[in-house]
Amino acid sequence: PLPATATASLISCGPRDAVAVCPRRAHLLSGSHAQQAIVAGVNLMNLVGRKAATMQTQNDDEDALPNIPDESTAFSHIPEHGFSLFLAKRTKTIHFIRHAEGLHNQVNRSYGDDTPVTFTTEDAWNYQDAKLTDAGIQQCQKVRREQLHNVKPEVIIVSPFTRTLQTAHIMFTGKRTQFIVHDLCAERRGKFTCDKRRDKQTIIAEMKPIYDYTNDRIDFESFGYQTETDELWTEEREPDDSVTARGIEFMKWLATRPENSIAVVTHSSWLKHLFRAFGEQSHSKDTQVLHRLAGNAELRSVTLALHKGFYPDGKWEKTTSGNDDDEEVFVPNHHSFRTGKYASPDSQVAGLHGRLLAASTKDKKAPSVIKEHGSMPV
Repeated sequence: PLPATATASLISCGPRDAVAVCPRRAHLLSGSHAQQAIVAGVNLMNLVGRKAATMQTQNDDEDALPNIPDESTAFSHIPEHGFSLFLAKRTKTIHFIRHAEGLHNQVNRSYGDDTPVTFTTEDAWNYQDAKLTDAGIQQCQKVRREQLHNVKPEVIIVSPFTRTLQTAHIMFTGKRTQFIVHDLCAERRGKFTCDKRRDKQTIIAEMKPIYDYTNDRIDFESFGYQTETDELWTEEREPDDSVTARGIEFMKWLATRPENSIAVVTHSSWLKHLFRAFGEQSHSKDTQVLHRLAGNAELRSVTLALHKGFYPDGKWEKTTSGNDDDEEVFVPNHHSFRTGKYASPDSQVAGLHGRLLAASTKDKKAPSVIKEHGSMPV
């Protein structure tokens, strides 16, 4: 069962198998209806049981973001119609990708089970934080050639393991897209040596030069590698509810992102626990698609539909243009969120530069005009 705070739906985006599941409000879509609802992009604002909201033709975007009262919802569902309607801006496409074949997958397949990577097995530590095999590299190249033509993520989130960092780079290098490492989508921890990451500096020393060589930007440390060593790995397998809870927290974090299309490169057990938290009330065929264990290098796209407002840590600040019509803007704490709907408005940017000129004219010396906001400049 999902925690009571889960307030989003997952809608799979396959051409034939689409399903939307709402964990708190039991509505679902199946077949082509899920895709039609997203394409429609219309929000009726709780038509059932409430007076329809007055339509406003002006300032819709400003009014809607980032202030949705807790008692309100951002979708409409009428059970007898068989579909739900969301504003398109309330949805995100998430492209989940399991890493390609690693050395641990190869040896386990040859042996027949997970014995080779169980920590009590002799030589099991040879597979700690396993790297991709040659076959795995070829799997990535094939997916890049054949499946990613219409997959255009605005940001790529990567588990902190070597095999996921390799998979993400091979599939998406050269796209001029930001890569961000995040600990919440790491594989289920414990018992198996392949699921214990190596030291942070060892991984970065290996992978950063590869990303640098192809001029790909990657943020290793803002959300990943919170400790130098993998302190959470134990000899016992991480409990199921812990893995599921991590997955839900990660989805909430994705919900706060400004991007509408996001790729996530992660692991099979983590995906299994996340997906199986959804879909119990959907048609059996849709449930099978959502719950099926992901294969190496498999791409599975879903739509994340937001019932309520999800916003990053940040605060409201007045623009610095110096004009009488200054307005407040929402500034996320972390710089990676300051794009799209959270990008600095023209008036704020102009104000920052205008202060340079004003300071120069007054003092013949331009002091710093960028004030600190947390650890990042505003």
